[in-house]
Amino acid sequence: MKKELNPIEEYAHQIMLEIGHWNYILEHGCSDPFWPDGANMNLTRNHIISYKLEIAKYCEATGSELPSEYYLPTPPEVDNDYLAIKKGKRADSLRVWVDVGDQTKEQIKKMMPEDVQLTLF
Repeated sequence: MKKELNPIEEYAHQIMLEIGHWNYILEHGCSDPFWPDGANMNLTRNHIISYKLEIAKYCEATGSELPSEYYLPTPPEVDNDYLAIKKGKRADSLRVWVDVGDQTKEQIKKMMPEDVQLTLF
C-alpha cells in the first residue's frame, strides 16, 4: 500500500525530481523534436518555481515550517535556444525551425549559485 503524502511532502518531492530533470537536460539534452533543450529547461524551472510558491502558500495557511527542499537553488533561466548536444540528427532538424543559441554548459553552470540557499526567483 502506497503511503499518502501531505501536499508539502509531495511538492518537496516534485522539486527534487524537477531539479534532477533540469540537470539531466543540461548535460544530456532531451528528445523533444519541436523545442530546443533550453525551452524545456526553462519549463522545468517554472515547475520548480510553481512548486515553491505552492509550498509557501500551504505553509503560510497551515502555520507549517518550510521544508528544506524549498531552499534548494532554483536553476537559472537559460537561453530558450540552448542545445546540450549541438551536433547530430536532432540538432540538425531543430536548426530548420529555430536559430540554435550559442550558450554552453559551462556558461550555464557559471550562472548557478555557489551556495545552496536562494531566493524564489
